[in-house]
Amino acid sequence: MRLAEWQDSFIQALRQGGSDEALLSLVNPAQASRLDIYRNNSLQALTATLSISFPISLQLVGEVCFNQLAKDYIQSNPMREMNLNYYGETFPAFIKQIVDTRREFSKVKYLPQLAYLEWSLQLSYYAADTLDCLPITSIAELTEAQHQDVVLLLRPDISIHHSTYPLFDIWHAHYQDEHVAIDKPQADYFFSVSRDPFKPLVKPLVAVDYHLLNAISAGASLGRMTELGIDMSPLPTWIAKAWVCGFCLRDGQ
Repeated sequence: MRLAEWQDSFIQALRQGGSDEALLSLVNPAQASRLDIYRNNSLQALTATLSISFPISLQLVGEVCFNQLAKDYIQSNPMREMNLNYYGETFPAFIKQIVDTRREFSKVKYLPQLAYLEWSLQLSYYAADTLDCLPITSIAELTEAQHQDVVLLLRPDISIHHSTYPLFDIWHAHYQDEHVAIDKPQADYFFSVSRDPFKPLVKPLVAVDYHLLNAISAGASLGRMTELGIDMSPLPTWIAKAWVCGFCLRDGQ
């Protein structure tokens, strides 16, 4: 049996409710009872990982509920890579499925969006410091025609967000031990996630900054942003803050 097949059989055996038939054919039958220990250790480790990555979600629904959500998620989403820091990428989507179909979650409809924000914070923490791209100063060397094909790039740790819930207030309240009352979505809220300098932070954005930074994040060229009527007057500010770290040319031009 190839190593990959052995690893697959081991992962399948460790899953809650998974089949251990393939793995047991490779080991001493006397050791079979130890699989339950490995299964429990795996479940506890992955649950702890999710609780670290999604602490506000844990606080909102409580430990008992969160642990059940984590257990259900782990059963259908086994770990696929060795780095625990990246386990939980699809947890927000999993939570959305639960919230959309379970009446008991009707008062926390914002939970999937909050979980997605928390995952963005996780990614920001582990993101690279820079991108391999052309420096902003090199734009001066381009022809006027090439300017339309410039695609500005944000630092890898930065992501831009929009929600109909005050997620910034929820995030801030969590760390200030405050309470935020949320009933129904009321407005558009714009915010960003960035690492400053080592700790990921959530920062509110005004609409004009959001639309500019979101267009940059989506890979729109300067020409396309002009067509869309994006106000680019705040751009020098974000360049000065080093949020815009460089550029490339559209379609590799």
